[in-house]
This record gives sequence, C-alpha cells and structure tokens, in this order.
Amino acid sequence: MIMVKMNNTTVECSIAASELRELGLTPEAVVNEDKKSFPFMAQLGREVGEQLGYDPETEVLMITKNLMGDGSLRIFAMKMTDQDIEESTEKMRATAAKILKLTSRRRMESIKNKTGKEKGIALNKLMGDISTAMAEVYGQAAESIAEPQLEALSRRLASMERYMVKFDSLEECVRFARAVSHFPVGESSLYKEKDKYFMIVGMLSDGSALSYEIRCLCLEYAKDLQMGSPELTHIEETAECLIKNDAVKNLMVFNGEAEG
Repeated sequence: MIMVKMNNTTVECSIAASELRELGLTPEAVVNEDKKSFPFMAQLGREVGEQLGYDPETEVLMITKNLMGDGSLRIFAMKMTDQDIEESTEKMRATAAKILKLTSRRRMESIKNKTGKEKGIALNKLMGDISTAMAEVYGQAAESIAEPQLEALSRRLASMERYMVKFDSLEECVRFARAVSHFPVGESSLYKEKDKYFMIVGMLSDGSALSYEIRCLCLEYAKDLQMGSPELTHIEETAECLIKNDAVKNLMVFNGEAEG
C-alpha cells in the first residue's frame, strides 16, 4: 500500500488488488464495507490519522473509497475542522440555491410547453447547467489540495494470522464455527488425522485486542491451539482435507441442517 500525503489535511492511499487478496479481501469487500474489511480499515484510519495529526475530539476524518479500472483501490482521507465543515456547508447551500433557481417553476413549465426537438434542447441545457453548478463545488474542493506537498509512504496492510485449532469431534468444529463466524475470517479449511479434526483459520489482525479475543475463543472451544507452528504445515500436507475453502461458512450450513 502506498500513501501519498497531499497536504496537511489530505492523504491518498493506493492499494493493489493482489495485496488485498493476501489478506482474504477484495476491493469490492472494502468498498461495500464487508465486516471482514473492518480490521483493515481500522488500521488504515490509524495510519492516516498519524500522518495528518488527526484529533478525534475536535476533527472529523472523511474517507472515500474508489474502485479503479485496473482492480486496485484508491482511498482519500480528509481531515476536517469545524471551520472546514462550516465552509463546506456554505458552498453546498449556495449550490442548492443555484439549482433551485435553475429549476424554477417558470423554467420547468417553459420546457414542458416546448415540442419536438426544442424540448430536448431545452432539457439538455437544464441538465448541463445543473452539472456545471455541481462541478463548481467539487472544483472548490480541489482548489484546497492544489500544489500538494507530496510525501509518499509505504505501509503494510493488516496481517493475516493463521491458527490451527484441534478438536475431538466434528460437533465441536461446528460449535466453534458458529462462535467464530462474526470475526474477520480471511480463510478457513478443515482436516482430519486419525480421530482428530484440525481447522486452520486465517484471521485478519490489526494489532489490537482482537487477536487476544480470537485466541481466547479458540482455547475455549478447542483442545489445542497453535499459531505459525511447523505442525500446521504438516497437517496441510499429510492430513485428509475435508473442506478446502470456507470451512467456517460450510460448517455453519451443516450446523443449520443438523438442527433441522
């Protein structure tokens, strides 16, 4: 992920789709605010806040997400003070008043009373005038980041923590899947070796207390928990794979059917 500090109030972040896939995310998931993207966006907010000197008590951090044609994600973050909010509000009020004037009842009646080609020309002129009025608002906003003080920064995305959770029965796996389903699961698979079940779960971590909560949950429902150990790779290579992808989701479905 590349961060570009445009000035003291604006940061632009460019994130390749491949980077997001490493975390079990897609650009669409981030844009649509999928719950799996929450840890990533929380970390991004902290990074941007540090770069802008953001004070959550007195300022607002506005974030816009744009999906690019090449599949990458571009995020703009702008810090706004009360004065910025007031100025933006005044610009929007002025634009709204202008649009109301452009769409006066007299003008609308005039358009409706026209016929044929003249009606189309008049309506297109109205739409063009409205678009111009709206563009003025965005143009004024763009002026605030003219002559940017560019400062490119490289940042790691939220990391994927892989856990191997051991169970004595399939029923225990199902109960664990239900409990863990609301966490940001990036990947999950289920294996069996002899009479034991092993679920390998990749969780998106933002370095917060979330990691601690996940580990406590694993220990509560499972017989054993390992993270990043050689045995994890051993199970993936030698054990019988029961569910290769989306084990948590598939076990949730199985659980529902089992309960009738």
